[in-house]
Amino acid sequence: MQVSTEQRGKLVCSYTPIKGLKKMMSEYDLPLVVASFLVAVLAAYAALFFGARLTNAKDSERRKWLSAGALLMGTGVWTMHFVGMRAMPMDVAMSFDVLMTAISWLAAVVASGVALHIIGRDRLGAALFIGATLSMAGGIVVMHYLGMYAMRMSAPPTFNIGFLIVSIVIAVVASGAALALCRKLQHMDGSGSLAIQFVAALVMAAAICGMHYTGMMAMTFPEGAVPAADNGLRGGWMGIPLAVFCIALLAVALVVTVRDVKHQRELAVFKAEEDQRVAELAFTDAVTGLPNRSALEQRLLDILARDNAAGNPFALIYLDIANFRELSTGMGDESLNAVVREISAALQDQMSEQVFLARYSASAFFALVPDHEDSQHAFMYKRLRQIDERIGTPAMPVTWRAGQSAYPITGNSTRKLMRAAMVPRDLNEIGQFTDMVSDPELVLPGHNRHS
Repeated sequence: MQVSTEQRGKLVCSYTPIKGLKKMMSEYDLPLVVASFLVAVLAAYAALFFGARLTNAKDSERRKWLSAGALLMGTGVWTMHFVGMRAMPMDVAMSFDVLMTAISWLAAVVASGVALHIIGRDRLGAALFIGATLSMAGGIVVMHYLGMYAMRMSAPPTFNIGFLIVSIVIAVVASGAALALCRKLQHMDGSGSLAIQFVAALVMAAAICGMHYTGMMAMTFPEGAVPAADNGLRGGWMGIPLAVFCIALLAVALVVTVRDVKHQRELAVFKAEEDQRVAELAFTDAVTGLPNRSALEQRLLDILARDNAAGNPFALIYLDIANFRELSTGMGDESLNAVVREISAALQDQMSEQVFLARYSASAFFALVPDHEDSQHAFMYKRLRQIDERIGTPAMPVTWRAGQSAYPITGNSTRKLMRAAMVPRDLNEIGQFTDMVSDPELVLPGHNRHS
C-alpha cells in the first residue's frame, strides 16, 4: 500500500497490483480511522481492567469478571475491525454474510475468554502464558480475515505473504504484551494502576489497529470485484453508528463496573470494620467498656510469650468490691449497671497512664502495671491505698478488698500471677513489692489447701 497526499480529511491510498492484478484505488476515511482507534482503546482498557481482577476473584465473581471481560474485549476488537474496514470506501456498497460475520465475532469473544481465563490463574508458567498469547492472537487473526471473507466477493482475494506474516506477528506480540500487562496489573491498586492501564491501553490499541490495517494490505481483491448479492448484512451500519454503539457499550460497562468495584471495596471495608468491632466486643465488658477477663488473659499471654519477657517486669493489682452483694441488693439491672459504670470511671481516674485496667468479674477489677517499681506509679499506689475514701456511692460506702502479685517474683504464668494477686492484703501494702516472694502453697480465700 502506498500512501499519497492527504485530501479533505481523507488519506488517499492505492493498492499496488500483485501478480498481474490491476490497481485498485480507495480512500481511507480519517474520522472512521480515528473512531476505530477509540474503539480499540476502550476494548484494550476493558481487557486490562477485567483481566487485572481475575486473580483475586473466586467462583461466581470470577465467572462474572471473565464473561464481562471476554464479551467486551472480543466485541471491541471485532467492532474496531469492521469500523476500520468501513474506513476504506469501495466503489460498490459493502455487505456481509450473516453467519461468517457472527462466527468472526464469536472467534474474538471466545479467544479473549480463553486468554483471560489462563492469565487469571494464581500460578502461570511459560507454557500457559504462550498458550494464552497464541489463543488470543489466533482469535484476532481468524476474526480479521474471516471478517474480510464475509463480504463474499465475486473474485477470490490475493495475499501479500510479507504483509500477512507481519500482521500475524503483530497480533502475537500485541496479545503477549496485553496479557503480560494484565498479569502485572493484577498486583497493583490505586490511582497509579489506573494511569498505567490507560497508557497500556493506548499502546495496545495502536498494536491492534496496526495489525488490522496491515492485514488489510495483506489481503486484496481485484478491481471490479463486488460483494455477494445475497449477503444479509449491509455495510451502512458498520461505520460511525457501530463505533458509537460500541463506544457507548464499553463506556457504560466500564462505568458500571468501576462503581461496582468501588461498592465491593466499601463492602469489604465495612465487613472488616464489623469483624474488628465484633472481635473487640468479645474482649470488651458490655457494661463499663473496659477490657474484660478474656482481654486481660490475652494481654498476659502476649506479654509472657515475648522472648524478653523476663526483662519486662509488671505487677497485677486485684481490686474487689467486698460489699458488692449488699450494694446491689434492691437495685434493678439498670441502676446497678449505672453504679458499676460510675465506680469503674472513678477507678480509671486513679490509674497511671500506661496501666491496663480490666473488669474481671461483676465485682472485681485487675490493673496490669508495666514496670511496676517505676516512680511514675508512686502517686497511683498512694491513691489506691486510700481507695475506700476515694471511691464510693451516694447511697452506700464501697468497701474494697485488694491484693497484688509481681512478675517474675511471685509467678511466671498467668494462672499463678492472678491467683497470687487475689490473695487479700492490707490496702497499705498496695505498691509495696520489696518483700514479695513466690508462695507454692498459695491458697485463695474459700479454697481448701489440699483440693
